[in-house]
Amino acid sequence: MTQFDPENAGQRNIKGPPPAAMIRKQLAQAHILAVRLIGHPGSGKTQLIDATLRRLPAPQRVAVIAVNPASSRDADRLRGLCGFVGHIDAAAPDAASILRITSQCQLENFDILLIETAGGLGALPDLGQDATVAVFAVSGGDDKAAEYSTLLKAASAAVLTKIDLHPMVKFDEGVFRRDVKNINPSAEIHALSAVSGAGMSSWLAWLDRKRIEKRSRDANAAAEHYNETFIG
Repeated sequence: MTQFDPENAGQRNIKGPPPAAMIRKQLAQAHILAVRLIGHPGSGKTQLIDATLRRLPAPQRVAVIAVNPASSRDADRLRGLCGFVGHIDAAAPDAASILRITSQCQLENFDILLIETAGGLGALPDLGQDATVAVFAVSGGDDKAAEYSTLLKAASAAVLTKIDLHPMVKFDEGVFRRDVKNINPSAEIHALSAVSGAGMSSWLAWLDRKRIEKRSRDANAAAEHYNETFIG
């Protein structure tokens, strides 16, 4: 594998595949599922990760990378709940920064990598992830799915958080769901409360299903590569 040198990355051109391709190769070799959780500020991404880690049977098999201008706060909050926490102080992530972290941790020790980022209005950079999850909150308004259509088009699932706030805010969930389906008919929708735990089982089942599917794909790809190399 081409080595990534974070000390000199900005001083010289690095030969080899782009960082996103290198991340994908790392993930495939380690059979780890990478999920990017992305949404507008205040959508509840960190709380969702916190609640997810507390409900997983083996949270030590999960690695987390937090990306935001004050990422150390999220990292401190999540440290101790999972096997590894890395953070990047930036408004938006780039694959090279993610690669610095994935190259430092032993990915083979994990089953899932969660990458938390803000944004979604502009083009989404390729981070080598297997799936993108769009995160919205009841407190953000029922128009956010339409507003973040670019994000939804790239998402495998949409998570609506803070449903426990329904009685206190004006939010038409029917409007939200129709917008999601109009923009991306294949996106699964998971409505939940990370505080009360309502709806978390559906989200956790989706995450586990994606993990199993990724492991199966990686195993099949490895078998095909073996057959082509040593048999065919």
